[in-house]
Amino acid sequence: MRNKTFLIVAIFFVIAVFWHFGFSQVMEADSFYYIRQASLLRQNGLLDTSFPWAYHSVIKENSSSLWYGFSVILLPFTYLGDIIGLKVAGAALTTAVMAAIFFIAKRHGFFSPWLWPLITFFSAPNVTAQLLMIRPQTISVALAPLLASFLVKGSPWPVAFLSFGIAWAHLNFAWLPIAIAGTVMGVRWILEKRIDWKKMAAVAVGILAGWLVRPNFFGAAKLFYVQVFQQIFEKQSGLPLLFGRENYPLSAQILFTNFLPLLIIFIVAIIFFVNKAKALKNPEEKNLLWSTLILASIFFLLSIFVARRTYNFWSVFGIIFAGGVVTYLVRQKFSWLRRALAVLLVFLIIFSGWKTVNGFNAAGTSPERMRAAAAWLAENSNAGDIVFNLHWADFSELFFWNQKNYYINGLDPIFLYSYNQSLYWKFHYLSIDQVTKKTCGAIECTRSMLEDTYGVLKRDFGAKYIVLSKDENPTVNFYLENDRNYEKKIQDKEVVVYLIK
Repeated sequence: MRNKTFLIVAIFFVIAVFWHFGFSQVMEADSFYYIRQASLLRQNGLLDTSFPWAYHSVIKENSSSLWYGFSVILLPFTYLGDIIGLKVAGAALTTAVMAAIFFIAKRHGFFSPWLWPLITFFSAPNVTAQLLMIRPQTISVALAPLLASFLVKGSPWPVAFLSFGIAWAHLNFAWLPIAIAGTVMGVRWILEKRIDWKKMAAVAVGILAGWLVRPNFFGAAKLFYVQVFQQIFEKQSGLPLLFGRENYPLSAQILFTNFLPLLIIFIVAIIFFVNKAKALKNPEEKNLLWSTLILASIFFLLSIFVARRTYNFWSVFGIIFAGGVVTYLVRQKFSWLRRALAVLLVFLIIFSGWKTVNGFNAAGTSPERMRAAAAWLAENSNAGDIVFNLHWADFSELFFWNQKNYYINGLDPIFLYSYNQSLYWKFHYLSIDQVTKKTCGAIECTRSMLEDTYGVLKRDFGAKYIVLSKDENPTVNFYLENDRNYEKKIQDKEVVVYLIK
């Protein structure tokens, strides 16, 4: 049995290696930040979370990290080198998600437990892409269903450890163990009229420890408020801030184009469950199915109405729910089930696999994209010179290759907005290629409020250089190229660097 388990996990790892090493691109640019931050912890010590590189940002101001635990987890991979370490870390994280679902399937006696991790991984091309990202969310996707499983059955110790892991690796998701525990314990109360207070306490202790076991945990709490609550408040108010795509709701077009197979699986499982639920006698099986159904439904609604970043949790809890329905309610009545599931898996591999390959080629980030610009800056600038990165998303790549310079902002625009709203708007209008010679430090600008861009860059931002993508900012690039206050220093097909005289 142990050899069989090892073989199955090894197959998961081979699949992960294929996806991570089969492409030169990285699925998510922020992956560059996380691995570099891990290498800085190795060089400077685990207690040093100062971060001057995001110069006009509350990250620098609070000298802490929401992703501290994730950086520590990545630290061993930094010994393998920059790109190789990044790829191996990605393969390990992807394997961990599939191994976690496999462990849950075995633990709850699922039919063909090796099958459900593969169905989850290929459930939708967007899910496949997300599970290939070297980001702390991948840790959360692995630990969240494990937490639900041990809340359904098991001792409080794993519950505390898993809650700790979620909060420690990614403090933004400190609310996740509370949501899972509230659902599982609520279902238990309805079904059995009892609450396991020890496990509830274990969740609370785990979250608290996950917050406290990091340098400057008060600073981390402030960053948590900014990126979770302030971002929600500003977004709901309709403020036109720059948000990452993952913070927007999932559109109907994407839902029915990319998620239709997963949606059909989920709906069919619900129909079988509703019709056959009375046949369930085992309290643990009832709790598992009702809990995963409710959690999957909650994350589905969050995906389409709030932020698409939660569709991973819809997928993982939805497939576990479907696996439980197949095992506990369907298996005995349909002898052709194994063939049907095999056909389903083949279809998902082709459907999601093909679209993910296209996604790598179309939207993946090459490690080389910003390398030449970052290398030139590292060689020709002074330590601590401030670089005005015209797009916040470019920060991770620039930081990965060059820690000699500081940058305007990165990781999320809300960190600049929270730091200084006037600076944010001056950056905003340039970033969206709306202004050139003049910019403005307010959401609604009058002619009298316009300020000279050159003065803003020099005086307000203290910038010495500008880095931009020519395709994303053609108007600003034309302005810089034809104004004598700026001097073009290096360019390639995509990126150009200007000196601010």
